[in-house]
Amino acid sequence: MLNLPEYILLIPAIPISIWVAWSDMKFMRIPNVACFALFISFLILAPLTYNLDEYGFRIAQGLVMLVLGFFATSIGLVGGGDSKFAAAMAPFIALPHIFPFVFLIGVLSFISVIIHKLVGITPGVKNLIKDWDSWNTHGMFPFGIVLAASLVIYLLLNGWYF
Repeated sequence: MLNLPEYILLIPAIPISIWVAWSDMKFMRIPNVACFALFISFLILAPLTYNLDEYGFRIAQGLVMLVLGFFATSIGLVGGGDSKFAAAMAPFIALPHIFPFVFLIGVLSFISVIIHKLVGITPGVKNLIKDWDSWNTHGMFPFGIVLAASLVIYLLLNGWYF
């Protein structure tokens, strides 16, 4: 069943996710202001969609994810921008959907790495974006594109699949 009120969360999620994906590809950096913008948009729009208990629980999810992200960043598992963006995304994801969401992240990770490698060996395309940091940083991958795509696809599918 389609849950139309939740689609209001797509309004800020799409442009912020595009910004995050572009910034991570170009600079290998996710701006803090993008993470704040996503979280604040949830704080403003979510009361139109969820009851007070669900709203509070989802904010708590974001705080838990922030703590876990700081830990993961401190031991070198993920980048700081990725962990902050994941924390900002967390309230958008319903807790019962966490396993399908993680599966979605896995699928999009695989697809993104393949596309990134293919673009990296395509001279005509790579020459247009040769100064982007994601092409010049060996051993690192701009995971912000995966996180951003996962959020948008999840929100689009929410109500149909989830």
